[in-house]
Amino acid sequence: MDSSAEIIRGPEIKESLENLIRFGQTCKMEIPRTPYSWLTSLSKIREDGGGILLLVDRVRDFEEVLPTSPRHEVLVEYLEDDEVPCSFLSRVSQVEPRGIWVEIPEKIRRDQKRKFFRLRAPVGTEIFFPGSPGKEEKGTVKDYSLGGVAFFANKEVSLKPGDQLKTLRLCIPGGRGVLEVTIPLAVVIRAQANFFQGQTFYAMEFLEFPEANKKEFTRHIFEKQRNLLRRVIK
Repeated sequence: MDSSAEIIRGPEIKESLENLIRFGQTCKMEIPRTPYSWLTSLSKIREDGGGILLLVDRVRDFEEVLPTSPRHEVLVEYLEDDEVPCSFLSRVSQVEPRGIWVEIPEKIRRDQKRKFFRLRAPVGTEIFFPGSPGKEEKGTVKDYSLGGVAFFANKEVSLKPGDQLKTLRLCIPGGRGVLEVTIPLAVVIRAQANFFQGQTFYAMEFLEFPEANKKEFTRHIFEKQRNLLRRVIK
């Protein structure tokens, strides 16, 4: 067994799934070994003579593509509150207008190593951070995730791996204005000089994140994921 993963079994499985339902956690569902995937959520647990079933919210075109899975299985992935990724395989039992009934899994895999979905930044996305005393520097963001950000900055900005920065602002333009995310503390993990037209490429990892900002940022990323998957599936 992979030493980096914890396997959840027994009564803890039902408890974990009930928490996902209670908090309306967004999940990614895919048909293994195919390109088909969706963002959805879990709605209900039902116990009957045939065992325990889990209701997954209905997604577009599921019935049409399910036959591509020989065992009629789906892989469900989600992030716990501490951003630790979890996943399980489950066999589809029944598809109804209100959703997809799947068998409760025998086990849930809980990875010990965190991972984050990285998004390409829209044009105009910038990160602001303190420079010399009294001066604020900025960079043009390439991509970002819940765990960090990659950006380009002018050669006048001088950072090196290991440098810690406080009170950063990540500004992401969108249809409803600009989402401004405040990051209290981040560390530089990569600096590559002369990367592009005299600029320097940097990668930063977020070390501290206020819970209120993290929740708003998480909703933003899930929404972007959902839009990307819709484009892929169409």
